[in-house]
Amino acid sequence: MKSKKSAVIGGAALLGVPAALMLACGPAFAASTGDVIVNNTETVQAYLNASGKVDVARVYEQIAMQGKGSVDLVNPVSTKGLRNLDGFGGFEVKGGQMVGTYSVDGERRLRTVSDYTKKLPLEVDVKYTLDGKAVDPGDVVGKSGNLKVQYTVRNVTGQPENVTFNDGTGKEATATENVVIPMIGSLSTVLPSNFTDVRSDEANMAGDGRGGTKMSFTMTLFGPIGQPEAAFGYEAKITDGVIPKASISALPVSPLDSPTFKGGAESYKGGAETGATLTAGATEIDSNLLKLRDGAGDLLAGLIKLKDGANQLHNGLAGQAAPGAVKLADGADLLKDGTGQLAAGATKAKSGAAQVSGGATQLAGGARQLAGGSATLAAGSSALADGASVLDAKLGQYQDGLTLLANGIQAIPANPDYQRLLQGITSIQTAIGDPSRPTTLRGGLTALKSGVTTQLQPGISALIAGVGQLQAGIAAAISSDLPQLKGLAAGAKSALAQVAIVEGCLTVGGTPGPNAATGNCPTLLSGLTQAGTLVVAMDTPIGTPGLPNGGLTQKLQQASFSLDAHTPGTAGSHDPGGVLYGLNALKVGVDNHAPGAHGSTDSGGLEYGLNALLFGTDTHTPGTAGATDPGGLAYGMGAINAGVQSLVNTIVSTLLNSLGTPSTDPTTTLRGGAAALSGGAAQLSSGAGRVASGASQVASGAGALATGSGQLATGAGQLNGGLGDLATGAGKVDSGAGQLKDGANQLSSGLTDAATGSGQLADGLGQAAQGAPKLKDGAQQLSDQGTKKLIEAGKSTAADYGQKYALIEAGAKRAQAEGMAYGAPPGATGQTAYSYELAGADGEGGRNLGRGFGAAAVFGLAGAAAVLRRRFV
Repeated sequence: MKSKKSAVIGGAALLGVPAALMLACGPAFAASTGDVIVNNTETVQAYLNASGKVDVARVYEQIAMQGKGSVDLVNPVSTKGLRNLDGFGGFEVKGGQMVGTYSVDGERRLRTVSDYTKKLPLEVDVKYTLDGKAVDPGDVVGKSGNLKVQYTVRNVTGQPENVTFNDGTGKEATATENVVIPMIGSLSTVLPSNFTDVRSDEANMAGDGRGGTKMSFTMTLFGPIGQPEAAFGYEAKITDGVIPKASISALPVSPLDSPTFKGGAESYKGGAETGATLTAGATEIDSNLLKLRDGAGDLLAGLIKLKDGANQLHNGLAGQAAPGAVKLADGADLLKDGTGQLAAGATKAKSGAAQVSGGATQLAGGARQLAGGSATLAAGSSALADGASVLDAKLGQYQDGLTLLANGIQAIPANPDYQRLLQGITSIQTAIGDPSRPTTLRGGLTALKSGVTTQLQPGISALIAGVGQLQAGIAAAISSDLPQLKGLAAGAKSALAQVAIVEGCLTVGGTPGPNAATGNCPTLLSGLTQAGTLVVAMDTPIGTPGLPNGGLTQKLQQASFSLDAHTPGTAGSHDPGGVLYGLNALKVGVDNHAPGAHGSTDSGGLEYGLNALLFGTDTHTPGTAGATDPGGLAYGMGAINAGVQSLVNTIVSTLLNSLGTPSTDPTTTLRGGAAALSGGAAQLSSGAGRVASGASQVASGAGALATGSGQLATGAGQLNGGLGDLATGAGKVDSGAGQLKDGANQLSSGLTDAATGSGQLADGLGQAAQGAPKLKDGAQQLSDQGTKKLIEAGKSTAADYGQKYALIEAGAKRAQAEGMAYGAPPGATGQTAYSYELAGADGEGGRNLGRGFGAAAVFGLAGAAAVLRRRFV
């Protein structure tokens, strides 16, 4: 067998169906010697009554052999009533197949006709209503009124098959579909001139040049591009009614190979893939949103702990430490008043002792008075000694209290409540985290941004590119494909006109010829009219009668307009704008542009918002982005952590420095002053004891006062010295009490400020805790109302389009395997077309007995049309 050559396919003009709708078939060779191309054409012609019931069906076979050599032909045929249309000779039949060996030198054809023995792929049902009442076809003859005719054409080749497809999540789903052999076709009829006010929602209509109305209905009898059943019809006002005959032309088609349907099939496949991609991207975004929600929950828990710790610190400072410091300051004030009085009394006592020493000479004269005064002095000095001892003991207790206070202040950093406060702050810092940790707030925001930039934005760009490709395809169809189809249709029309002129059906001037109403001329003229209608339907301005929406070119132009980037309202108030306009707006909505970039109401792109959130939660310092920038959230939490520790450390250090130890400077520390005061009290007690002893001696020696005035002067001098010591000690006590008062006042003021600051800290943390649930609830709401619905929409789209594309694939397989009625010879190309002739009703009764011979003549004309097509196209 040598290299293949292109086969010429004829017979399309016979059916009045555009040649572009035929099943695509390449060249092939039957079993042969030499170089011979074999092509098999089957034409099934069925005659139906006016209601659609089949009367008789035949199959016309044509074997075309081209080249030079010998062909061993084995052709599957219907052997019932098999006849030779080219002569009186018969054919050899073996096992239901026509067999024979044929020599070819140039071109050779074999034509047969036989009874069609299989079930027809289409069923036709016609209903008639006259003035709203159902009638039989014969009841319309001669009547007048409003006639309604309804045709129903069903593709009955369906059989249940399991189809598999992607359910939108990457898993394979299976569904049972009724898979038919894809069929397309058209029904045409000519209404006579007594049919007026003709109306139809489905038909293409035009005048027939003789006062009648030419009607044509197209059918796509397979899903999901069309439906296995098509219903259509017309209404008209009639007088002296008849039922016009009608013709249906149909043929199998593979939607994956046909240029007319290939684009539609690919759109279902693309829709399934887009739905699966959308589902995957939305699922990842939803997962990141849930991580953000969980991170917000951790943030809320940390803020609540921090707020509780701050409240405990505030309660301790405001409820205990600050009131205690106030009481300490009040006690220090009272102590200062007492020590002042003590110092003043000691000074006065020293002055009196000096007077005693100076008036020693008077002492002798007043010995009795001296004895009484000395006794009183002894009693007072004894009381003073007792008071000084009590003061010394109280100062010891005061020193112990200051020691306990110092120990308590030193224990503040290790306090469990304070440690819980620090742990709460640390937990918040951990929850904020960083972009490299997906379980933290900033990690979740980073993952969400990644989903937007790597999934959502590229997906939108891919959709824009896909729409652009679709526009380019439509533009190519308008500029190239449609003109070619229009040229082919015009060529077919010209070829049919030539045949009609040769057969006497038509004159050269285009008027009906002498044989126009006889033989096969009505069918030939009908095909010529259909070819003309097809030429008009390719390119007709919008608003043309019969084609109000324009031709195929205008419809494609409208489709291209709906896909472009025009703004809403361009074509009127109901115009939503082009698909590219919407996709471009969506692309801008998720990009990184700043608020106001597209007007005062523009809130900025989604990516810009995510970047702002990431910047607002990072560690940048205040003022980084301008004077009003408060700094990042992570920076603020770090500042709170450091500030709380610094505040506590400062308070502890300041209080401990103010308290000091018993050995520190008594002029600057409370405990040093208390120790010094205790020493002065001891000296006071000792001096008072000596005064009491001296006074006793004075009292006991009053009798010898006169003779012991020298001794009195000496004793008075000693008293003067002791009282001087007492005055000095009392001054020190007074000075220490003043220092204690100042330190206690400082402690009270510092603890009051600390209590106020801790209250403000607790209030601020309470506000932060109130705001944190909004972040968590917002993330959950976006997941529930946004991404989860987007996931379901993607899954539904992928499954729906996937199942429909699987149905198209199954139908295409059946078209390739079962598209022919009986099949072609091995190695040959082949195609099958179907013609249904619906009888009319005009009162004559019965069908034309000669129409079988007319069909044979039509079949012969089909071959002639094919030859003319090769010559003129």
